[in-house]
Amino acid sequence: MALVDARFTILGPTGMRVGDRVDTQWGPSKERALLAVLLTRPGSPVPAAELIDWVWSDERELPKNPTNALHLYSSRIRTALESLPNQVELLVGGGSFQIKVDRNAVDYFRFLDLVDRARELAQGGDHQQALVAIRSAFTIWQRQVPLADLSSDRAEAWRRKAVLNRQMPAYNLLCEELLVLGRYGEVLEVLDDLDPDYRLHPALLKRRLDALYRLMRTEEATQLYLAMHKAFRVDQDDMAADDLREFHDGLRENRVVPAEPVVGSAVVPVPQQLPLDVSVFVGRQDEFAALDAATAEPGVTVLGGVGGVGKTAFVVHWAHTRRSRFPQGVLFVDLQGFSDGAVMAPSSVVDRFLQGLGVSPDRIANPDHRVAKLQSLLAGRRLLIVLDNARDERQIEGLLPLFPSCVVVVTSRSRLSGLEARLTPRRISIDPLEAEAGSRLLLDRIGQRGEGTSALLELTSVCCGLPLALKVLANHIATRPGVRLSAFVDHFRERGVLDIGTMHGPRAVFMQSLRALESDARLVFRAIGAHPAPDVSVSAVAAMVELPPRRAHEAMDALVEAHLLEQASELDRFKLHDLLREFSVSLLEDPEERTRIERRMLDFYLRTAENADMLLFPTMVRVPTSPSGERVDAIDFSDPAAAQLWCTVEIRSILAVVGFAVETAHFAYATQIALLMEAWVRNGRTAEMLTVLGLGLVAAKALGADAIATAADLMQQIGHTHLLRQEYRQAERHVHSAHIAYLQAGGDQRSGIASCLHTGARILVDTGSIHMGIDSHERALAIVREIEEVGMEVFFLCRAGEAYQKAFEYERADSYYHQALILSRAQGEEWAEAAALQLLGSLAFSRERVDEARSYAEQALRKYARRRAVGGVGGVCALLCEIEAEAGDLWRAKQYARQAIRFCGSAGASLSEATALRVLSRILERAGQRDGAVEALERARVLLLEQDVDRADQMASELDRLRAEIDLPTSRNDSPVVDHDPEVR
Repeated sequence: MALVDARFTILGPTGMRVGDRVDTQWGPSKERALLAVLLTRPGSPVPAAELIDWVWSDERELPKNPTNALHLYSSRIRTALESLPNQVELLVGGGSFQIKVDRNAVDYFRFLDLVDRARELAQGGDHQQALVAIRSAFTIWQRQVPLADLSSDRAEAWRRKAVLNRQMPAYNLLCEELLVLGRYGEVLEVLDDLDPDYRLHPALLKRRLDALYRLMRTEEATQLYLAMHKAFRVDQDDMAADDLREFHDGLRENRVVPAEPVVGSAVVPVPQQLPLDVSVFVGRQDEFAALDAATAEPGVTVLGGVGGVGKTAFVVHWAHTRRSRFPQGVLFVDLQGFSDGAVMAPSSVVDRFLQGLGVSPDRIANPDHRVAKLQSLLAGRRLLIVLDNARDERQIEGLLPLFPSCVVVVTSRSRLSGLEARLTPRRISIDPLEAEAGSRLLLDRIGQRGEGTSALLELTSVCCGLPLALKVLANHIATRPGVRLSAFVDHFRERGVLDIGTMHGPRAVFMQSLRALESDARLVFRAIGAHPAPDVSVSAVAAMVELPPRRAHEAMDALVEAHLLEQASELDRFKLHDLLREFSVSLLEDPEERTRIERRMLDFYLRTAENADMLLFPTMVRVPTSPSGERVDAIDFSDPAAAQLWCTVEIRSILAVVGFAVETAHFAYATQIALLMEAWVRNGRTAEMLTVLGLGLVAAKALGADAIATAADLMQQIGHTHLLRQEYRQAERHVHSAHIAYLQAGGDQRSGIASCLHTGARILVDTGSIHMGIDSHERALAIVREIEEVGMEVFFLCRAGEAYQKAFEYERADSYYHQALILSRAQGEEWAEAAALQLLGSLAFSRERVDEARSYAEQALRKYARRRAVGGVGGVCALLCEIEAEAGDLWRAKQYARQAIRFCGSAGASLSEATALRVLSRILERAGQRDGAVEALERARVLLLEQDVDRADQMASELDRLRAEIDLPTSRNDSPVVDHDPEVR
């Protein structure tokens, strides 16, 4: 009867029941495997990454895109589910998959429910009905291999746990009921048919020995006992050997021994060791749902989070509201892992749990026997075990094997990563509260004076969502009823909440966590707060604390393990919670140590940026840098791509470090690092480049007369960056100021003056003064040839040739482009070579040589892409979209136009972006998509309004024409004017 009720089978092949028939071949094996995994957790979302581990047993059989494969399988499963009489939903979203079905529709959970029913009947003394229930359970699951459609390691682990924690305890219950009813021979039949490994299931060994003694087969029982006792000793499982000896001695002494008390009977009380629940609990609904799902079956769940985040309050409140799920009781212990007193030993936990189960530990002198007694009392019982505030794996690893059939929840400030290999615990992170939940918690504590005030949200923000800080702050406010709430806002915004509630406040809690760590981790934590960026790399921290990178990484991993540091998006990057950053900063009390750490940080970024600059721009004029006071382990890059990648990844850190250098009057560092970030321009990060150059200029001005030339370099770079963004007014202003500064600086400033002339020439050409621009280009070229700056000459030739091309002097332009190409190849400057090829492509297109233009442009595109030059890629794509449109390949033209819009927009190259938008508009118009064409032209016109008024006016005229065409009346079938007689042709 129970079997017929189940609509899905996972105890064996994955089956669907329609009527009286179970179909186990309803789909391919991978689809059956996916459904089986989801049915192990009905109603709970399973992340795609986890499903991939379940479904595919070998990386070699993984499809190219396993996530797409899961989506395909899920759609096919939905089709198969449509054959069922009642609707079953398979939901996909948020990177997870979930099947909405009652757990009783799955054979595995029907089995579990029948076993639980049998236990309840046995506890009530109705052993005959208990036997009926447990036998019904075994009509569902006896010899089948669960999850037969899966062969992955995860599936195998699930099978082992299901057999060990569910099937074998059920067999034990069956044997117990047979013993109680005097059916001893049937016990042996069950066990003979099962033939278990008694070293894995000692409870079943006891049932066999009990049955043998009751059948007066004492010699056979003795031989079995001796063999298994020896096996336990050989396995060095002394606890199991001693427990078996005690049990066997009891059988011999009593001759005829009554069966052990039925598990959960009145002989063993139901423990309720939970602390008092909190009076008000807010938020955490997602975490409650996650814990509900994680505790649906016996196993270990670890709740992790920073000290003070509310892990204990969370699990206590959860346990109080879920008591009905654990009718056999709750055992709770505070392990005091991070308290100022002694950490609780595992033996003390055993004693506390024995007391909760009605056994006085004093009556059992041997500690190992107490452990064995606890294990026997818990065998087959499904209690909730809460191990609160664990210090590390060592404190609990000896306890966890005592609870194989229980739901175990461990809370810790440590991640307890060492448990993974053996127990594969489920993990739930308890994070700081969201602003709304934090405000509700604060409001509950301080009363009506905070209701409806903006001060409430600001105070919540000061506490960074940490419940401990919120509660301590609330108590502080509640004891001062006469003070306005806004006054607390001003006070704590300046002071912070780290030090309120001195004995039990945030600082005390964080300090407990820090003291538990090794010296390297404490050193790293003390120093990391000095880093001003939101996240930080291992290499930077290693330089700051003078540790080898490997030791620094190990220390940072230890801090992550202790929830004092968070892993960022990459394995070698880490970040700090705001309140922990405040704590870190406060630990760096020695001014000399602080200064040394800060200087080493600045030196690291300066020297690493210098190494990147030398690799990326080997032929360009070097940025002058001052010698470092200390040697730091700066990064040496293996190739230009690695250097470019570092410059890109570290953008936020470099901006923060340069800002910090300005704030702390380390002005020389700010100017030098800013000038070394030319790689950002090539990567299209012009906005960030302007920010860092602006900070550098502030620092140069603070240095005064000694830094006039440096200020000129920075202004020239700012002007050049504005030019690349096609912001000509700002570019002209800064270049003019730079030129004056070079003349004032004294000394040989010819390369700087040449750069100003060159940038000014480009501005003139781009704004229509082509012949004046050509004159400036020639003057700039003459200077760099005079000072033999070959790297600068390449780029000056390119831009001078561009000016000649706009003046329709194509032969002169071609000559300059080819000179630049030859020089760039001789120097191995791929970026400069790409620029020359792009310009040759543009020239060929102007001469209507489409194939030649395409060839040059495609070569340039490959080289820009290899160097990750976003602006260059965008410019070439804009050229290629024009080339393909002219050649009539509208599909390719449209693809290039969209890429150009994307990359030029990122690089701030408005004119090139406008060109691509105009080409796209024409393509869309030809395809009849006039609305899209209008939108593209409108965007192009907006981009051109401030930079090329003539082109903007042309586009305005095109827009008027397009809009007029769109607004033309179209014929209607019911028009009284137009005849739509189908016979008329």
